[in-house]
Amino acid sequence: MIVADIDLNLISALGDRYRSEPQKVRVLSEAWTEKNAFCCSCGGSLIREQNNARVLDFTCTKCEYEFELKSTRGNFATKIPDGAFDAMISRLSDASSPNFLFLGYDSVSYRVTNFFAIPNYFLDPTVIEKRKPLSPSARRAGWVGCNIIMSRIPEAGKVFYVRNSEIIDRSAVIETWRRTTFLQYETNLEARGWTLEILRIIQSLNVQEFTLKKMYDFEIQLKMRFPRNNFIRAKIRQQLQVLRDANLIVFEGRGHYAINFGHSVSIEPT
Repeated sequence: MIVADIDLNLISALGDRYRSEPQKVRVLSEAWTEKNAFCCSCGGSLIREQNNARVLDFTCTKCEYEFELKSTRGNFATKIPDGAFDAMISRLSDASSPNFLFLGYDSVSYRVTNFFAIPNYFLDPTVIEKRKPLSPSARRAGWVGCNIIMSRIPEAGKVFYVRNSEIIDRSAVIETWRRTTFLQYETNLEARGWTLEILRIIQSLNVQEFTLKKMYDFEIQLKMRFPRNNFIRAKIRQQLQVLRDANLIVFEGRGHYAINFGHSVSIEPT
């Protein structure tokens, strides 16, 4: 559904005084987000924080949810560089850590093509890739950064405001966010990891309907991921129940299920 309160045009004049393209894009994307975006949890306004804030770009004026913005020309690559690896890993168990906003734009027209949020609880250790330490000759020699592996984030965790240049209705954005908030209250990372892993497997099937029998085909893979669990099939059934209760899948009877979340936007390396 198209709505009129989001303008897809980045205001290019704001970036004219910057020679560095990354700096220009940062200024444009932050200005666009503050003007057009809203908190996908409560619908409140987002305000920019001071530069050099703690991995933080925006805060909701209503519920005080925090968001970190990342922007790119075209589509997002399969891996997105982020900050220090150790700091990111420590964030995974912190319910107050910022959520992410991702903005993709066309570099010719300077129009937003995709804009979506990812709740912080959709990131687990399997989504974070450790990069090699910087060389001894680097200014920050030995520093270890990380990448966010976008392909490991389930489709249900991507809350689109703009998708393939189509603006999504505000109420649909908020409803999409709220459908997965049950994960926010699961403080046990392994328990949350089970739900995320089952979502990834379902998405990897690339079908609209699937069977319990098909899910059992991933028993060995899941045992490797969760070696301490000796009741993998029972856990699969439990997690399907969790996803059914969240209305992310629909039980159709006799071991058959249907997917109730959307298809992903194509993500190509840039």
